[in-house]
Amino acid sequence: MKTVGLFGMLVALAASPVFAADNNAMIDACRNYAASHLNADAGKINVNVETARVDGTIPVNGEVEGTGLTFQCSFNPAGTRIVQWWNSAPEHCPADVSEADRYLYPACN
Repeated sequence: MKTVGLFGMLVALAASPVFAADNNAMIDACRNYAASHLNADAGKINVNVETARVDGTIPVNGEVEGTGLTFQCSFNPAGTRIVQWWNSAPEHCPADVSEADRYLYPACN
């Protein structure tokens, strides 16, 4: 009888995922990462978690309100670490950018 109970418990454990990615933690991590790297106010950053890719990584897409800047954080399959970062911000600081628009160009700051 104990063998049947143990077997049932093992089957139940095998069927459940070992790690479940925490969407809220990924959203917070990606928002903070973007705010830091894009010199943006975290309160103006909108993010959403997408469906995991075939390789298991989890994309979190975002945008900075009113700037046109978009970005993506890719998390490991467990959702615990950013493994890739992409953003649409220019990589250089144009010579003719005004002080008012410098926030659009992280390389200017």
